[in-house]
Amino acid sequence: HLICKLFGFLLKIILNMFETIFQLNKTIMRSLLLTVILFFNFSSYSQTLVFDLFFIKAHDVDLYDSYLENHFSKIMKGRVENGSLYAWDVWKVVQNPQEDFTHMLTFIHDFDKEETEWENPFSEIINDAVMKDVSSIRERVGRFKLNGLAYVRKDGAPSVPNIMVANFMKVKNDLYASYEKAEIDGTKKIGKDDIRVGWNFHRRLDDYGSDTYFSHVTIDWFNSYRDYLRTSMGDLPDNDDSEWNKLRDLKKRVAMRKFISISNM
Repeated sequence: HLICKLFGFLLKIILNMFETIFQLNKTIMRSLLLTVILFFNFSSYSQTLVFDLFFIKAHDVDLYDSYLENHFSKIMKGRVENGSLYAWDVWKVVQNPQEDFTHMLTFIHDFDKEETEWENPFSEIINDAVMKDVSSIRERVGRFKLNGLAYVRKDGAPSVPNIMVANFMKVKNDLYASYEKAEIDGTKKIGKDDIRVGWNFHRRLDDYGSDTYFSHVTIDWFNSYRDYLRTSMGDLPDNDDSEWNKLRDLKKRVAMRKFISISNM
């Protein structure tokens, strides 16, 4: 009888062990499944979104800001809500009056969900009286299209942080695959001690050629402009960038502050 009780006790322990292992495996499998789902969601996000960038030089910044906030943003909000636009952002250059633009308007389109062509996102409101008036206080100085190659955020960081530092890169000797792999491999995650809260990598989709000013854009994200300035304060190491210099040139770096951001994300 004692042996039977001992056997039953041991059997219960063994069964509990198997149940624990089973539950652990279920947790692991659930985590792996979530990782796979997130990976495929990110792959889809990267491949189907196009970022249509308009660079604006405002002659009267305050007046143009007022127009964007009180008029144009309402039109864009309607487009986002009805699905004809994935998202819309406005960025303002920070403390750099010598820059050749003051604002960057970003129209984000989803190829899989938008059936109509979008040659000119301003076309349907070009006859608007306010739109005609605003043409006298600003000019468009550039337009470029990008897609997304990589997207990394620090834990807890928003998808669209407050400060964007855009680095305009020009790939060398048509080494697109080598350069893109190096960028993506170099920033797999944002460490907890990194001042940055995120990083993006984009490829330009239009105007290929030897005289193209830039071919890619990397974006370093920060919570504040003060945090961005901290990256160049204190002791700096020697710039050992020889391998990177074989792959690309940094043509320009511009810090911008988020002014308006509208999305359904």
